[in-house]
Order: sequence, then C-alpha cells, then structure tokens
Amino acid sequence: MSSIIWVLIPLVAIIGAYFIDYQKNKLKWQAKNSENDKELVEVKEMMHQMKKRIENLEAIVVDDMHNGTDTFSMWDEEEILKRKNERTVAKKAKSKGE
Repeated sequence: MSSIIWVLIPLVAIIGAYFIDYQKNKLKWQAKNSENDKELVEVKEMMHQMKKRIENLEAIVVDDMHNGTDTFSMWDEEEILKRKNERTVAKKAKSKGE
C-alpha cells in the first residue's frame, strides 16, 4: 500500500502542474479574446463614423451639383498650380545641383 502512495504522489503533482498550466493558458486566451472584442467594437464604431462622413460628403457634392457650383474645377485648378510649382522647384534644384 505504501508503494502505491509513492507512485500516486508524483502522478498527482504532474497532473496538477498540467492542470494549473492549462488554466493559466485559458486565462491568457480569454484576455486576448476580450482585447480583440474591444478592438472589434472600436473598428465597428469607426466604420460607422466613416460611413456617416461619406454620406455627408456625398450630400455636399450632390447639393453643389444641383446649385450649379463646380467644386471640382476649383480643386483641379489648385492641383494644376501645385504640380506646376513642384516642377518649377525641381528644375531650380536640378540647375543648382549641376
């Protein structure tokens, strides 16, 4: 009988260690899942806000089109001027470098 106890004690200790290790890993997985859930909620909220912003921008563009204002032509002129300035600066930088 005493020989069985000497065998059971290490077995219980080994099984107990595995069980404790399993519980620790389980808690880590639960913590990661809760973090992922929080991030998912944040992303959903951000997506909802972005959809609202896009709807607002679409409404502004449609309203401008109905009122006859051409918002895009103004943006195009600004873009053309910006590119001309970039080319001018690049040419001056190139001529100074030579």
